[in-house]
Amino acid sequence: MSRTTPIPITAVPSGYRLRREILVPAREARLFEARRGEVIQLIDVRGQQVGDLMAWLVGSPHEYLSPSHTISCLARLVPRKGEELFSNHRRPLFRIREDTVGRHDLLVPCCDPERYARDFGQPDHPSCLTSIRAALRDAGVDWVPRGELAWNVFMNNVVAPDGAITTEAPPHGPGSYIELEVLEDLYVVLSACPQDLTPCNAFQPTEMGIRVFERAT
Repeated sequence: MSRTTPIPITAVPSGYRLRREILVPAREARLFEARRGEVIQLIDVRGQQVGDLMAWLVGSPHEYLSPSHTISCLARLVPRKGEELFSNHRRPLFRIREDTVGRHDLLVPCCDPERYARDFGQPDHPSCLTSIRAALRDAGVDWVPRGELAWNVFMNNVVAPDGAITTEAPPHGPGSYIELEVLEDLYVVLSACPQDLTPCNAFQPTEMGIRVFERAT
């Protein structure tokens, strides 16, 4: 896909207008600011792609999106439309408005060099954590990301009755998206997951799209 190929068309939320659009290249990450009351869409450009998302409060870097606190607050492993995603202080940071996929992972940390060294013998393989670190560095941001802070959007992890976790290829196609209402002023970083050694991205990492909408009036 060329750089000029557009992010697939998605519905504009009623009462909003587009403020910003970002294409996240495969195996890279991008940082952006989202303001309270805005709506963001995370879009799979070509299908079967996972995005790893981290977020923290503007002006309060010690409060951040916490997958484990979200599981505790929701009492479920996969958030549903209408539900919220919570900080490490149990403050709601996002609310899911629309979700055309319905499969997301809050359990496992994002991949890091240690995971590729341990499980695949490839310590220099690209990872979401290294991509996120690079995006923060390029933006001049000194917030310190950690693997357990990532929400694995669209990741199709299956938990068996015996507790085993299996990663399966995502079944969703191009243009699939999740739409989030922003409940606090946030910095958000999204990685287009570079995993090509498991079915996580159907063995072929591709781009992710981001649209940020502000109120029209």
